[in-house]
Amino acid sequence: MIKISEMAKLANTTRRTLIFYDEQGVFQPKKRSDAGYRYYDYDQLYDLLFILAMKNLGLSLEKIKSLQDKPNNKVMDELVNVQTTIDKKMDELARIQSIVSRKVSEGSELTAEPYQPIVAKRPKLTFWCSRESVSCTEEEIAQLFAEFYQQLDKLALMDGNQSGFLTDLPEASSKKYADASFRVVKESSTNNSGKAMPKIEKAAGTYLLVRVDNSTAGVCRGLDELAKYAEKNDLESSSDMWQMNTDKALVNCGGSEDLWLEYLIK
Repeated sequence: MIKISEMAKLANTTRRTLIFYDEQGVFQPKKRSDAGYRYYDYDQLYDLLFILAMKNLGLSLEKIKSLQDKPNNKVMDELVNVQTTIDKKMDELARIQSIVSRKVSEGSELTAEPYQPIVAKRPKLTFWCSRESVSCTEEEIAQLFAEFYQQLDKLALMDGNQSGFLTDLPEASSKKYADASFRVVKESSTNNSGKAMPKIEKAAGTYLLVRVDNSTAGVCRGLDELAKYAEKNDLESSSDMWQMNTDKALVNCGGSEDLWLEYLIK
């Protein structure tokens, strides 16, 4: 048998929690010593983990206690109720997050001279993303772009939400740009057609950015400027390059006339 502190450590909880659960009759030790010390069987761990999981889902101790001796179908019914409540809260929070992100974006429009790197705070955003591609031919980009947007709402191109590409390009290396893998991305507040689509998150944080012309030469020039700026200022960035459109009018290879190249600074 194991002591209360050992059981708490196994379950990643606290000794105080186990004492409280014992007092409430929710989770009790297998036996007590004459001195009042609590001892548990290892097999009790699984009951404790279930209780902790139910508590994390928002169930009261009274509800958990009532479910402990119920058959599995009754437990599942309660979990479905919890899931429904969580889904409603998540939908509400997603709408709030979308509004906040849009307001932040509207209030932080970046201005900078072309090919002059800047450092700026950027909000967290979530994007729909396409499959990965490593071919940068106009034909492959067009096919990938068409395939991706067919899964979105018919008005997705016109809704004003952010779009662009996510490219795997460590160290802003212009020499590796032509062979780097990439995905088409579109802000996930855009409706999709109901088909299952992968999502990817652009983390909030401080970014190193540069505005460039939408051309291979323009992007490579911008990458060289970013690399020099990062080296001069001793900045380390992630390997993900967010190649974001500055306008909803797309004119070349799925991009706007100008682009922002953005790297999250570690």
